[in-house]
Amino acid sequence: MALPEPFSDIEHLQLVVRRYLNKQIRADFKDIFGDGDTWEPEVGTTRGAMLRALLHEDSDPIAVTTVRMMLYYFTFGKARDLQTPVYGIPTTFYQQEALVHIPQITLHFKEDLEDVEPGYSPVVGEIAFRVSGETHETITETKLRVLAQRVKTNFGANNGFVWRKGKVKCNYSDRSKPYFLQILSRDVTQGKRVIEQVLDIQTDTPDWKYLNVRENQEASQAYPTIPPNKRILGSSRRLPRRRPIADVRFVKAECHIYGMPVPVILYDRTSINGKALVK
Repeated sequence: MALPEPFSDIEHLQLVVRRYLNKQIRADFKDIFGDGDTWEPEVGTTRGAMLRALLHEDSDPIAVTTVRMMLYYFTFGKARDLQTPVYGIPTTFYQQEALVHIPQITLHFKEDLEDVEPGYSPVVGEIAFRVSGETHETITETKLRVLAQRVKTNFGANNGFVWRKGKVKCNYSDRSKPYFLQILSRDVTQGKRVIEQVLDIQTDTPDWKYLNVRENQEASQAYPTIPPNKRILGSSRRLPRRRPIADVRFVKAECHIYGMPVPVILYDRTSINGKALVK
């Protein structure tokens, strides 16, 4: 279908912003709107003044539309909803309190959006291991580039390595390297496949005497695919999924080094981070 005449991209953009953001804003200020769709504008209260500043008007120029969006996401705080909540502490505080640690590489995985079950967030996965024989003082960018290239080869090829997560826990503990891997997988074969790829980053070969497998005899009951609902604060809420079955695809790898508050991006398959050591 052809675009209507006359057509303005800016007018269309503002129409879409008004339609979708105003709907969210009304939901956030339901205490003012109630069950209706109208309100009496006022700026005598804190929430009334904020609502007046946030709500998009048909007469807004594009600059005002932009400022209202910035106010909504940054000052009002809706940008927090775009981030997954995390239990943690700032890196700088952790490094002040923690012991000096060996450089650690973390591999990040995420479920493809088209595979995500309705009503759930994408399943994610992380695998972390220490860089053998290095400290924060001896590690070099040259060594990191070598590791980054091996990550790209092992996990970045063929549109990204797929880790088939499941309910079987494969623990690989080799203190001499050191490796302390906990891999949730569909079965032992899949767990070994992941462990082999991880160890190969440092040209190591698994010694399977260090592998211990834990498999619940009633996994479907212990870790149900659809978790039960429980009443929390007066409302029925779905409990989090434990050990969900999902295919998670490699996204990026980073190295955490003591003394550096921001990790070094080794390789980013999505190319979103332009500072990755290996493209």
